[in-house]
Amino acid sequence: MRKILVVDDILTNRVILKQTLIALGDYDVIEAINGMDAIEKFNLEKPDLILMDIMMPDMDGLEATTSIKESMGEDYTPIIFITALSSEDSLVTALASGGDDFITKPFNVDVLESKINAHLRIRELTQQLNVKNDLLSSFNQRLITEQELIEHFFESAVQQSFLDKNIIKYHMSSMSTFNGDLLLAERAPDGGLYLVMGDFTGHGLTAAMGTLPVAMIFFKMVSERFAVGDIAREINLQLHKLMPSGMFFVASIIEINTRGDIMSVWMGGMPESYWLSNEGEFKSKIYSQHMPLGILADNEFDSSIQVFDIEHGDKVYLYSDGIVEAKNSMGEQFGDERLDKIIINAKNNRFNEVLKTLNDFTGESNQKDDITLVELNCQGIPALENSEETIRNDDALPWNISVSLSEIDMRTPEPVNKLSTILSSMPYISRHKGVLHVLLAEIYANSIEHSILNIESVSKTDEEHFEEYYKIRNEALLGLTKASINFNFSFFVEKHKHYLEIKVSDSGTGFKNKVTTKNNKQLHGRGLDIINSFSEKVSFSEDGKVLTILYKL
Repeated sequence: MRKILVVDDILTNRVILKQTLIALGDYDVIEAINGMDAIEKFNLEKPDLILMDIMMPDMDGLEATTSIKESMGEDYTPIIFITALSSEDSLVTALASGGDDFITKPFNVDVLESKINAHLRIRELTQQLNVKNDLLSSFNQRLITEQELIEHFFESAVQQSFLDKNIIKYHMSSMSTFNGDLLLAERAPDGGLYLVMGDFTGHGLTAAMGTLPVAMIFFKMVSERFAVGDIAREINLQLHKLMPSGMFFVASIIEINTRGDIMSVWMGGMPESYWLSNEGEFKSKIYSQHMPLGILADNEFDSSIQVFDIEHGDKVYLYSDGIVEAKNSMGEQFGDERLDKIIINAKNNRFNEVLKTLNDFTGESNQKDDITLVELNCQGIPALENSEETIRNDDALPWNISVSLSEIDMRTPEPVNKLSTILSSMPYISRHKGVLHVLLAEIYANSIEHSILNIESVSKTDEEHFEEYYKIRNEALLGLTKASINFNFSFFVEKHKHYLEIKVSDSGTGFKNKVTTKNNKQLHGRGLDIINSFSEKVSFSEDGKVLTILYKL
């Protein structure tokens, strides 16, 4: 039943209005005798509409309206003046005080009914809009959080990369907040350099999401001294399993050995690279011989590599197609021939010359793709010194940390960040912070959504379902009582290898049988696949209520 507040100092007027409103519809009519009384009744009753007289003792309708409107905030309660005033100046003053409409006395019942219905409809639409805005704000906050997670990992990956300016000169320019191009480099424990440079299909956040599994696999396999072809195979396997159909990664993966005289290359879908001598003499182009990563199933994948005898000071130039496909104001592409001419024929500083020519060519034209250019200076890379990998296993002491999150912690912003910070401060963990942060985020999300709140991911299929999903999630979190998620972290050495065991339990129902792999057009619902991809072993016990993960450091 809609509430209407009638404000008039004359009893007869209030009675007439009340009887009229009851005859017009199913209204709950509340009365106030002056402006002060109107403010009190408004705060107490929260009416849907106010019919306000102007000329009243103690506090008139104009003052009361101004005060009521100031207290509404983002809510909207229409105020219609019913007044005997007829001068234009008086009516302008009335509306300026915050009133939404007016009716002159004696009023016409049909006009009154029409205006009440119109303003109640506006109020209803405003309330619906506020609900949508709240949902949109919640959705946007979650999106920001997810973007920050990817940005955190991307920055962590870049910080881990061995991007010595004497060996690797690079330029990366994204067309949006997140870069679909990726460049990672790392020294192997026993010497040598690994590099991966590539381009995900698409732009922005969707493309940047692919950097997570690629970076995890790359750093982990380099630390274990896997061959280039094996790294390519593993990246392909995980991308094929996790990424949507139509999303793939064109990439070059390169290894230069410790002495700096052999270069191993796996290329899939990338533009050709340029190989020049230390004196600037053009040696050869290196062409892609494989499909991009993430397209083929593992049994179709070809991990064969190209091997080149190189000399100290040789240079390799790699680039993404954003360079040759860049357009000027006339719609003309920069093109392969222009790039060829600069790299093959230029005498000095080819790297800077390419960027200068590209900038002059495009001018003020908007960038249409992510752009990456890399100059790799070939040389020997000695074995790491004083790194975690060189510490004797006998010196590694086992340790254990237990953390319990309550329902209060679950309602705070990003408890996973705090948990990750605690964990990364322990010995042997800092180099794996990015990977472990993602693992903890997936574990936490699955525990919250599938076990404690019991919210199914299948409902998140479009914007409307996302809104409903986050509304349900937020409401469920606010109503949560006596809930907990318990983490136990154990570091140990076994057979000369370092391991971190993560045990997770919670007060919910467990989620083993609730986490399913969705079709490859979806990005959600794959938490268990991601956890499996980067762990040595994943197991459940106690009917799915305890998740145990073994991660090799």
